[in-house]
Amino acid sequence: MRNNRPAPPARLPDRNAVRPKIGLAFSGGSGKAISYVGILEVFEENNIPIDYITACSSGTIIAASYACGTLQKLKDDWLSLDKKFVLKMFELNNTKQALFSTDKFAEWLGQYVNKNFEDVTPRLGFVCADLKTATQIVLGLGDILKAGQASCAVPGLFSPIPWGNMLLADGGLVCTIPGKEAREMGADIVIGGDILGRRHVFTRKTIQFREKYNNFKESSLFWPFRFLSKQFNKFRDAVLVEQRASHGPNIFSILGNAMNIVVDIEKNEIIDNGGCDVVLTPDVKLTNKIGFSDSKNMYEEGRRVALEAIPQIRKLIAEHKA
Repeated sequence: MRNNRPAPPARLPDRNAVRPKIGLAFSGGSGKAISYVGILEVFEENNIPIDYITACSSGTIIAASYACGTLQKLKDDWLSLDKKFVLKMFELNNTKQALFSTDKFAEWLGQYVNKNFEDVTPRLGFVCADLKTATQIVLGLGDILKAGQASCAVPGLFSPIPWGNMLLADGGLVCTIPGKEAREMGADIVIGGDILGRRHVFTRKTIQFREKYNNFKESSLFWPFRFLSKQFNKFRDAVLVEQRASHGPNIFSILGNAMNIVVDIEKNEIIDNGGCDVVLTPDVKLTNKIGFSDSKNMYEEGRRVALEAIPQIRKLIAEHKA
């Protein structure tokens, strides 16, 4: 029997289906990460969708809170932080792996982050460095809080975080703007955020010192010291073998491994802008190193650079659709 019903009207394409996937890539930079709150607010106000956020170090705090839906509370609390609060976070460590423990920091961050990666949107990827294998690790499964704790663990300052067979530390050792990682997750357009102003968590002077030290160790001038060092290491290993087994590597070996990771990366090809299409650079590099005493201005600076970038971002989205 003939079907006389009219054909259904053609469906218009879903705007969300054809739009490009957008990823953010946040560097770390201590308390200066409050700038990213301003950036995210401006994107929401201008209907710029976010599908992925990759981050390292303090950038993970903002990314995690945003994905967990607590960014407004974090912003309100952050703007009231002072030096007294910062000092409370620096609880002395008793494992001999670092000067301070990250337990206090994790306790504070737990107010805003209490979910797993699998339970939030946008999708997150937190960059860390595995001190055992000297490789970059991107965490995207499991406990977001623990992953952020690992990515913020500056070697020497905070204890590295065990994760399976890995020993994870600050992602700034291996990259500062994880734009390439956001693209690998599926982003078509990647917008970076740079509040650090350099390629690694260590300064250039520190890296140069380590390079000279490594070169000296390989020279013939070092052989008397190498002989004495071997004898000392044998004695130390015999006396402290049980202590090393229970506490793991000490602060000096952790710092040495961390600096060697950075030295090796410096020899490789440098990727401009971290592979991002746009990099937002709030003018916060001249503020104090802890970065909490001027939080309001840094937040506003994040809004400023984001508003300036909106036309360029909309153009990229339109070009991708076309």
